[in-house]
Amino acid sequence: MELDRRQFIAVGGAVVAAGGLGPATAAQADPGDHDEAGKHGAGPEGMWLPGDTHVHDDHSSDGSAPRQLSDQRDPGNLPVGDQIGYAEGVGLAFLPLTDHRTYDQHWDPQWTSSKLLLLTGEEVNGSPHAVVLGAVDTVVDGANPPGSAAFRHIQQSIWDAHAQHAVWSVAHPDDGEYTPATGPNDNASAQGVDVVELWNVSNNPDAEIEYAENRWNHGFRFGGVAASDSHFKELRPVSAPGRPTTWVFAAERSTRAILDALKAGRTTLSMGPDGPFVTIEADVDGDGRFEAIGGDEVVVRTDRLSKRAKLRIRARAAVGTKVLVYGSPGRSAGPLATFVPDRDEQTWLLPLTLRGAQSWYRVEVRAPGELSGREADPNLPDQLRAATSPIFVSVRQPAVPAPELNLPAPLGGDDRASLVLGESGDFAGFADLAVEGRVTHVVAELHRDHRSAVVYRRLDGEHDGHGEPIVLSDSSGTASSPRVVAAGDDVWVVWQDARGHERPHRPAIHLRHSRDGGRSFGSAVRLSDGRGRALHPAIALVDRTHPVVAWTDNGGGAFDVRVQVVGVDPAPVNVSAAGKVIDPGTPTDARSPRHPASLFPSVAVTPDRRIVVTWQDNRFDPDPGWTGHTPPPGEEASGGTNPDNWEIVAAVRAGTRSAWSGLVRVSNNDDAADRHPSLAVDRDGSLVVAWETKVLSPAGVNLSLRASRSTDGRTWSPAEPVAVDPNAMSQRPRLGNDADGAVRAVWYDSRSTDWRWKVFTSRRDSRTGWTPAVRLTTRGNGTWPAVDRGTVVFTGDRAATRTQRDATQQVFLIRG
Repeated sequence: MELDRRQFIAVGGAVVAAGGLGPATAAQADPGDHDEAGKHGAGPEGMWLPGDTHVHDDHSSDGSAPRQLSDQRDPGNLPVGDQIGYAEGVGLAFLPLTDHRTYDQHWDPQWTSSKLLLLTGEEVNGSPHAVVLGAVDTVVDGANPPGSAAFRHIQQSIWDAHAQHAVWSVAHPDDGEYTPATGPNDNASAQGVDVVELWNVSNNPDAEIEYAENRWNHGFRFGGVAASDSHFKELRPVSAPGRPTTWVFAAERSTRAILDALKAGRTTLSMGPDGPFVTIEADVDGDGRFEAIGGDEVVVRTDRLSKRAKLRIRARAAVGTKVLVYGSPGRSAGPLATFVPDRDEQTWLLPLTLRGAQSWYRVEVRAPGELSGREADPNLPDQLRAATSPIFVSVRQPAVPAPELNLPAPLGGDDRASLVLGESGDFAGFADLAVEGRVTHVVAELHRDHRSAVVYRRLDGEHDGHGEPIVLSDSSGTASSPRVVAAGDDVWVVWQDARGHERPHRPAIHLRHSRDGGRSFGSAVRLSDGRGRALHPAIALVDRTHPVVAWTDNGGGAFDVRVQVVGVDPAPVNVSAAGKVIDPGTPTDARSPRHPASLFPSVAVTPDRRIVVTWQDNRFDPDPGWTGHTPPPGEEASGGTNPDNWEIVAAVRAGTRSAWSGLVRVSNNDDAADRHPSLAVDRDGSLVVAWETKVLSPAGVNLSLRASRSTDGRTWSPAEPVAVDPNAMSQRPRLGNDADGAVRAVWYDSRSTDWRWKVFTSRRDSRTGWTPAVRLTTRGNGTWPAVDRGTVVFTGDRAATRTQRDATQQVFLIRG
């Protein structure tokens, strides 16, 4: 929706109505108005898309009925393709698969659809559960330090998701945050939640709505979602993807637009794709244009609204139900109005009056019949059939949460970070950099207008002029994961991009070259063949005219690492497939297929032009991709591993005319999940790799960093810790070199006293090893760092003006 800037201004993520508002009027239904409703002005622009936000398959430890009922002894019967196919059949437009504390479902060859927009998803955290949509990999739930408030790890999980511009949703709040008997617990004080499950059919929707009203009355601002929480195909169609349905009002049919709509709370819920459908809109200034819909916040500059201010309620397929309009404080005060539809499509207008400095308005549809949830009160005469997110109206300033437990005050202090990319309200992140002389080349992912672009900027020294940002991905709205290298005036940028085609998801790897120091770039060249999903590229230089690019690609079924020396190799080489055992499994057991994944490569080139690539690989796990395999008849279930036994491995090429070596085990640890490696060359020509590691426990344990060293890429030293704090989470390490060639690590870490993620660093000394951790950032959350020649870029939310509903993430730089 484009707001008329003469009437509205943006303040901290809210919509603010300018003056000229008249006196308030009494709130009552005007039955005679509904026939004329269509003559009132058009509302926001977009489309309603049906989907689900919480769906499981057999990648979850309890993914299907046979497994749950047999204590994991029987085969699974809920493969990824089955849930996707069902969702396609009932007409959903989008679907995530949100398996418990794992991301492995996305590496399953069946994770594809030409009809649905598949969102990445995960049901994260040990307790309470949450759902994260749109993250790039698993969001790990760490352990609280001794003496911390119970919700500290939840808050850090929210901030971690927001640093990826992902959606963080409270799963079944009546089983983690709230009970009707005792009210909210400590977990309910977490701030920045994007959406809350108002309707999870495995629980009690009325208790979930009661929780949401409690939080709205305490100044929390979020929309609602519906969740099938589907595990059992035997319960279809009562509990299945889309039963109930979350409808999102998206600006376009794309994954980014759907995620943005969820973050804005622009949702309405129905019992199914063809069930009762209801919306709420508001004309706050009485000009005849309904500028706000469910989920929106409107801030007015006076506590008196125009007599012409109205709510508009529209219902479809609701004959035989009651349509109830509620305003704050909610159901405890009774409905503002009740309508009984007598036509398939019907509209009503209701005068809008403020109900205090912080007001909200929403709609429910109810009818007798089947229970709305497994734990719903069977004595209720009317069960939930549809519901909207609220419209929030505030006087003079947006709402501020009033939690029972406050967050610690944020740290202050000057960390010398300067803004590089991103404006207020934008998301800019996942940055990389290359320092060449006095010039710093920065690339990042920029989300704006519901699209994702790869952006480059040249910085010409601390006191010199800087170039304007250049969009390298042209008009595409699906570009992400950029990396950059430079030598002299030659600059190379690589990224993944689906070029707007997301059904099915088939991003390819694209490369652009600048010969004039980043002032202009040649046309993009596609490196991958387009048969599968090509993801997470890495890049290094063999020499100034020959970059080497590595990425992961499932064009052959399982995800493998491809590497290409551009200008030398006629095609990419699969360096990870040798020795990998692929098993398509049997149709009678969803857990039987084996497609080990090789992911998140990092690449480096030594002074003698030895090319080394490292990646994470789960081929050594007893059941890669699963949380336990079906045992042979008569044997006990294995229990499996959760997470998988991911290991860091490597392959070596002695030069551009040589063949690649076989796989080399680097971390060689069967008792941990080792992930997200980063590789660099030390000043003596040796190789250093760092990664994050976690014991094989699904939640409640911390990530820490490990590193290993090699002189030839074939034999690696035993892993050594890097700046470990047992009470902190350390994740996503990136290695680079200082000006003297020594290897430096940067990562983001939870050990700060204000709970916020901070960027830390450690330098490897050839005699004494890794130095103690040093904190680089102070204000707000600092995440996803990269380093080169001692200069660091990172993602930060320090310019956000609210603890909720302000998505501002920008790229900052700290010079070495």
